[in-house]
Amino acid sequence: MITSKLLPDLLASEPGWMTIALFSQRDCAFCEEVRENYLRPMVRLRRPRIAVAEFELNGTRRIRHWTERGPTEAEFARQHKARFAPTVMFFGPAGEALAEPIIGLSRDFFGAYLEQRIQAASKVIG
Repeated sequence: MITSKLLPDLLASEPGWMTIALFSQRDCAFCEEVRENYLRPMVRLRRPRIAVAEFELNGTRRIRHWTERGPTEAEFARQHKARFAPTVMFFGPAGEALAEPIIGLSRDFFGAYLEQRIQAASKVIG
């Protein structure tokens, strides 16, 4: 069930685009902080060629995958070895990993880590 607190679940498949995916859990204060302070502002600013999505680690809804109706959120998390919340991953238009994931929340440096990974991912997809 989608709650209004979640970010979209659509994975970008356009050439040159990346998806920043937040793997979260319900009632996770750290997940909420990442979502509200870092990722939702990115959605509002409509950063070029960046899609932002959120998936619950134990979620049962099917996601819209790059090529077809995809796995459940939990299956998708397991496929990408997302075990802890929050985990932020960076995917290319074919589902390839573009940068190292960010696991957990470091309040002092999270914004810098996020920007560093976005820059690294941007170099990979051109």
